Amino acid sequence: MLEFKSDKLFDDFLVATVLADLFDETDSIDTLFLSKKIVDGLEKHGLITCNDKVKDYFDDNAAA
Repeated sequence: MLEFKSDKLFDDFLVATVLADLFDETDSIDTLFLSKKIVDGLEKHGLITCNDKVKDYFDDNAAA
């Protein structure tokens, strides 16, 4: 049987990279900007719902 071992950090990186490619066309390296684009994209497509606390976090940190 073939056994596939994976590193959790690599898995997280891969998912974040794919989502960033899907939702950001600027090729930004700003992690807060990319996080917001990913969250906005997932919310727009109905995959997640965000409460006001999450939206306020991005708004507050984007202004800083």
